[in-house]
Amino acid sequence: MSNRRPLLRLAAVVLLVSAATATAQVQAPARVQAPASDRDRWIAFAKGGFIVPEGRTAIDLLVEMTPLLASTDPVLRDEVTFGAIERWILRERRVTPADLRRLLALWSANLAHGLGERGDDRVFGRSFSALALSAVAAADLGEPFLEPAELQVFFDRMLDYFARERDLRGFDAERGWMHTVAHTADVLKYLVHNPRLGAGGDVRLLAAVREKIEGHDAVFTWGENDRIARALHAAVRRGDADRAALESWTAHWLAANEGLWAGGPQVEPARFARVENAKQVMRSLFVALTLDAEPTPAGQDAAKVVRAALVTLR
Repeated sequence: MSNRRPLLRLAAVVLLVSAATATAQVQAPARVQAPASDRDRWIAFAKGGFIVPEGRTAIDLLVEMTPLLASTDPVLRDEVTFGAIERWILRERRVTPADLRRLLALWSANLAHGLGERGDDRVFGRSFSALALSAVAAADLGEPFLEPAELQVFFDRMLDYFARERDLRGFDAERGWMHTVAHTADVLKYLVHNPRLGAGGDVRLLAAVREKIEGHDAVFTWGENDRIARALHAAVRRGDADRAALESWTAHWLAANEGLWAGGPQVEPARFARVENAKQVMRSLFVALTLDAEPTPAGQDAAKVVRAALVTLR
């Protein structure tokens, strides 16, 4: 399901950050498994169309289901829990702005569980909390409820998580999607697309993507580069986008490519992977910009910058 999917005032912002910090102090279990009876109940609930029982509310059920975001069972994590999130928040709009803020704090706090570690099961809770947060970001883009200051805090939090996440595994045949890079890129895409986010988001996102690529020594193979490109597409087509920042970003990768081949055909694998990831992101970004159904002047300028880089990189 992951690859089919492709957020008041100062006091309120302080409350949001405080709630997230307090919740983050509770350490998530290393592995979450629902008892067989609970699993059967949740699967039946999903197959029945996510009908909210009498006397319950969508927010009650979403809070109850939140631990399943950390499940090692891909059905419970993706099809059941994210299925409910997508339906109730985005399609049926059953969750109020106040409750969306509650979920924003709850799911943001989950990003801290095991952050910086690699190879353990806590990655599922972080990654699918990020995916859940993409629904909150998309909801605010469609029907705004966050104040600009809250939106900025949300964007800052996701950039911080993106920078600090070290478990970049994509997919496991038994446990399904991990996909921290793709899921975080989804949140950032909606946030940077939001016109109420202040100027400079494109510059910060370009820097964050460069840092993520440079911190990884393998070629992404599970569609991560496409998802990153979609986030950059939302950023560089904004009316307040900084063309010079994009030119500097592409120039960095042109220099990296030149340095990669400076010694002849013998290359360092990690350096090759970084350049290859950057090239793939730029290719996907160029396609997105040229096929844009509603092109903007900034987006058209960005397409020229990226095209010029790709011509050199061939």
